[in-house]
Amino acid sequence: MKKFKSIKYFQPGLTFVEMIVSVSIIAFITAIFVTNYNASNKRTDIVMSAQSLVSDIHQAQNNSLGLIKYGDDFPAGGWGLTFDLAANNTEYTLFADLDAPETSGYREYNTDEGDIDKGARVVKMPPQTEISGLRIYVGVNTNPVTSANVTFLPPDPRTNIYASGATSTAMEIDLKDLKGNNIKTVKVNFLGLAEVIN
Repeated sequence: MKKFKSIKYFQPGLTFVEMIVSVSIIAFITAIFVTNYNASNKRTDIVMSAQSLVSDIHQAQNNSLGLIKYGDDFPAGGWGLTFDLAANNTEYTLFADLDAPETSGYREYNTDEGDIDKGARVVKMPPQTEISGLRIYVGVNTNPVTSANVTFLPPDPRTNIYASGATSTAMEIDLKDLKGNNIKTVKVNFLGLAEVIN
């Protein structure tokens, strides 16, 4: 009697274990990519917020320099930005300073100077971003404050930084990403130069 040899056929494909290992590797690489992508987006949001703030400071300067009207009137004190952390730390206002500085001196922002129908603008921070700190310079030291204004008096425009009943030579505004705790600081000085310093 003849013995028959069993013939083994090669069957292409993956075993269950090989498939699980392959899927695990793909899932691990995808998780790393998504994590880095989300972190990059958060950093981009805070950088863009800081650059937008610098741009709004320049817009207030340009409005003062160009004698842009607020409604039908030229604002006697020029244009500026106001920050009030106690009232709302997720927005700031580009406003028209209606009071002439020679008659009233430096003062706080009034709500009638921020009418968006007359040319003012309320700027809201992106989600998960806030204004976390304001500091004014007193000599070489900085003092934290909860509210501050920077205005530009035409025609130069001359820069006025005002907070807590006093004027200052410079101001720093901290913007914070709440999820990643990234902070960007914008500084404006008495010459009107505004920049992101970190």
